[in-house]
Formats: sequence, C-alpha cells, structure tokens
Amino acid sequence: MKHLFLMNPHAGKYDRTQEMREKIQTAMQGRDEEWQAAVTQYPGHAAELARTAAETGEAVRIYACGGDGTLNEAVAGAAGYDNAAVTHYPMGSGNDFLRMFGPDACRFYDLSALLDAPQAPLDLIECNGRLALNVCSVGFDARIGLGAADFKKLPLVSGTMAYKLSALRTIVQGIHLPYRVEIDGEVLPGEEFTLLCACNGRYYGGGFNPSPDAMPDDGLLNFVVIPAVSRMTVASLIGKYAKGGAGEIDGVILRQGREMHITCDRVSAINLDGEELLDSELSICVSAKKLNFFFPTGTHWDPGRRVQNAKKRKNERNSAFAVY
Repeated sequence: MKHLFLMNPHAGKYDRTQEMREKIQTAMQGRDEEWQAAVTQYPGHAAELARTAAETGEAVRIYACGGDGTLNEAVAGAAGYDNAAVTHYPMGSGNDFLRMFGPDACRFYDLSALLDAPQAPLDLIECNGRLALNVCSVGFDARIGLGAADFKKLPLVSGTMAYKLSALRTIVQGIHLPYRVEIDGEVLPGEEFTLLCACNGRYYGGGFNPSPDAMPDDGLLNFVVIPAVSRMTVASLIGKYAKGGAGEIDGVILRQGREMHITCDRVSAINLDGEELLDSELSICVSAKKLNFFFPTGTHWDPGRRVQNAKKRKNERNSAFAVY
C-alpha cells in the first residue's frame, strides 16, 4: 500500500505544509509502507498527481491536505480507479464535504485515524464533463460561494463570515436569471429561477445545508430548485436555506433524480465543489464513475449509522470498565 499526501500551500490563511510534513513523518514512523508528500504547485496539480498514482495500478491511498478545492482535484484524479482511495485532511476554511459526518468530522484531523481507515464507494456528480463529490449549483448561491474568495483572505474574517459578506453583495447585485430547467426529462414550470442546486453531499458554502437528506452512495442526486424571488424575500430565506429548511420555502421544488439539464440566455457562473465553471448550458448527472472514500473507523455520513456506532463504542467502554 502506498500513501500519497497532497498538500496545498494556499489552503487556509497561511502555508501549513511544513507543519503537515512533520505530522506525516510522525504518523508514518515505524510503518513499512511507501509514502510521499507532495506540495501542489498550480491549479489542477493535485488531480494530475492523483491520476498518475492511480494509473500505476498499485494500491494507493490519497490524502487531500487542503480545502474543498484540493479534495475536488484529488477526487477528479482518482475517480474510477478501483485501486485508489481518497480522503480529506482538512486545512481549508470551509471543509464542507466532511460536515455531513456530524460531530465525528473532527476525527479527520487525526492523521493516525485515517491511515488504516475503512473505505466505501461513493457516487460522483458529473457536470459538463467535470467531476465533483459534493455539490454543483448555479444561480444566486453559486455567485455567493464563488464570490466568498474575495473576502476569505481579509483579517479576522472566518469562512462562514466570508460567505455572509458575499451573500450581502450578491443580493445588491441581483437575485434571479432566466433558466430553462429539466429534471429526468421533465421541464419544470417557470421562466426565471433564483437558485438551482444538485447535491451528492449535504453542505457547501461554508456550512449552508440545502439538502439534509442527501446520501452520497444511493445512486441519486438531490435537486433543490428555488423560483424567482425578490431581494426582500431572499434576504429572509437565507437563514432557512442555510439551516436545512429549503423545504419550508414557498414554491421550492425538491426532487431526487439522476440528471438535471439547465440552459440560460447568457453565460452563468457554476459552482462545482467550490471550483468555478462558466457556461450558458449545463448537464448535471450521476457519473458512471465511483470514488473510494476512506474515513475514520466508527464515523459515517449516515446519521443512523453514526448513532449505532456511538452506542457500540459506549457499550465497549462499559464492558471494558466492568471487566476491570
């Protein structure tokens, strides 16, 4: 088994690659396994490195040490290779995909818990030929998410605050655009929409929760479609949408399916796991490729499984105490 650590020096507010090297050396000490720590040099580099490792055919575990963008690149490079698996060591300001692990998400900061962790195949989103693990969106929210980068580097501005500032700016600039929307062959009513979102994961944009029930391994995407609303209305809806209450918004369309097709009369910004695409037409679907994702023992994205794991750990502790 080979371990490949992909470190993004631009993740977060400062370069943590030296700190990460020391953590990797400590974690790998005494293990008779090949490992490599590589610093990404340019956009797309992590995808290239992950793909090169996967193409050897040898078993490899790839650690995306960075933010959601680094994870997205590692996923794109390893997707479809049965011998490769990916995980996320969070070093960014959002780290949104891991939020669906609930309180257990903090365990991804423990590098030793990832080295021998179990893995499972997850679905992927395909958008105009590009792959993503978490969320693809277009409209008001995409402009917010992509615009947050303008605020993230400001002193004392957290990841969540950056998204709030971007939201305020986007409200001022404009809310909805004309889209034609089709889900699994059905054209949705309406000529203008505020937000169009396809979810494989549950969180994006620094903690916004558009689809609390999305499951990354069920072979389906959860679609959230919000029709055109006014500035005053969207300002009051952001809180509900962020906290998982999209279903409480009047007129919102929630669907599960495999494909959504969107056309617009102008080029629009598309948010693909925090990466920006620009196009006037997009096709979003469940990819034919899968991704092996590994996670600390006992953690899970399914809330039911998390409860079972917590009860199991509690019973094991009680049993150990009783024996003692």
